[in-house]
Amino acid sequence: MAVPTPAHPFLLRLADGRVWAGVEFTPGGFVCVHHPDQSTLCTVAVSLDALLADLPPGHQAHGAAVEEYGRQS
Repeated sequence: MAVPTPAHPFLLRLADGRVWAGVEFTPGGFVCVHHPDQSTLCTVAVSLDALLADLPPGHQAHGAAVEEYGRQS
């Protein structure tokens, strides 16, 4: 059985200025992103790369930037 690793929070800054909060559950592992303007909606993906891959122009996450959140350096 795999040993859980700490979750890593991040911010997803959308091109229109909105910010979504997310968490990566294992390094390189699956992610969950909360859509604050839709209180019951989250997106789950197998990785950050998969979440942002091949988004068409006009998609709300197209051009989004990922920022680490809450990590101490």
